[in-house]
Amino acid sequence: MFRCLYRGCGNPILSHVDKVFISTSSKKEGLLQNCNSMIRKSLNLNRIFGPTVDEVTKDMDLSNKTCLITGANSGIGLEMTRCLNSRDCTVLMACRNTYAGDVVARNVCENIDRIKLYKINLASLASVKKCSDQILRDIPKLDMVILNAGVFGLPWTLTQDSLETTFQVNYMSHYFLLMNIEKILAPDARVVFVSSESHRHVSWPFSYQLTPTKDMVSLPEHAYTSIKAYNVSKLCSILFMHYLGYRWMNTGKGVFCAHPGSFVKTRLCQNWWPYEVLYTIMRPFSKNICQAAATPVYCATSPELNGMSDQYYKDLKRCEESELAKDLHLAFRINDLSQELLLERIIVEEPDIPVEKQKTEHYADQDKDSIDVNSLVANYSG
Repeated sequence: MFRCLYRGCGNPILSHVDKVFISTSSKKEGLLQNCNSMIRKSLNLNRIFGPTVDEVTKDMDLSNKTCLITGANSGIGLEMTRCLNSRDCTVLMACRNTYAGDVVARNVCENIDRIKLYKINLASLASVKKCSDQILRDIPKLDMVILNAGVFGLPWTLTQDSLETTFQVNYMSHYFLLMNIEKILAPDARVVFVSSESHRHVSWPFSYQLTPTKDMVSLPEHAYTSIKAYNVSKLCSILFMHYLGYRWMNTGKGVFCAHPGSFVKTRLCQNWWPYEVLYTIMRPFSKNICQAAATPVYCATSPELNGMSDQYYKDLKRCEESELAKDLHLAFRINDLSQELLLERIIVEEPDIPVEKQKTEHYADQDKDSIDVNSLVANYSG
């Protein structure tokens, strides 16, 4: 029954449940879901919004692949986890609540022995470092990384790292995580940022583009709206994709941004009730979770994208991002700013052994950039 509810296959008959335990709000929600289902069916919207993630990965054998997914215990992240696991992929579920992750994984995943859980709090750089260190100890190679976790609709708050929460969770911590695990990416690894069309609504003056500052990306309270912060974080992710595309050029690695769909009803909109109402109203006219997961997973797995990189996808098709998001010079500047923000907040531990004695036998088949142990990341200024 859990799988049926989770995948939106229809509401089970609740006649056997004591009505005493069904609140008025639950009744209304069930009625609304039934109405949404009827509208979708009558208008044939399931076909209009494209294939599901299962249809995209049909007949794929991913038994020799390992994929890391952030925010994997709910919404689109959980659907991607379920689908990849059903194709025998080993999935690393990085989530804040590993207990909840374990519970849902055991209910929706067929091959639970191919699921590994890692605790990560993206609002804490220390937690990101701890998680990445554990992954480096446990996993010799990552074939896919899907950076999916995000927040939306929050009031203005600062993390313990003194960064605006939406910016840090949606972008900065993912940047830090990826840089920490870059050394174990497979020669043909793919990295996918779950992005959004809302990045198009960011407009920066030319002077801002020339010299990006912290207040442009980690918004101060007087300049903050939840939508603006979300849009900026998604723009930064696309710019980071362009930087990585340049950095990984001719290496075999691929990096993509994928827009899952607009008004997809997940827990992302739960932080402010007007968004919850809006997304619920729009539910019959938008993708369901199974369809929303299709484009990110397509970017991570499709043989059609072999040899490709540095592309933005929407509805399983290559899509042009905004003019601002295409600016490679801006991508380099945002990358430099990101490094500065991290270096101000992270204490880099000196290695226990001399650099010249560090070995790279396990990765002899791929080119390695020189490593400067005095910087946060390996040669990451381009």
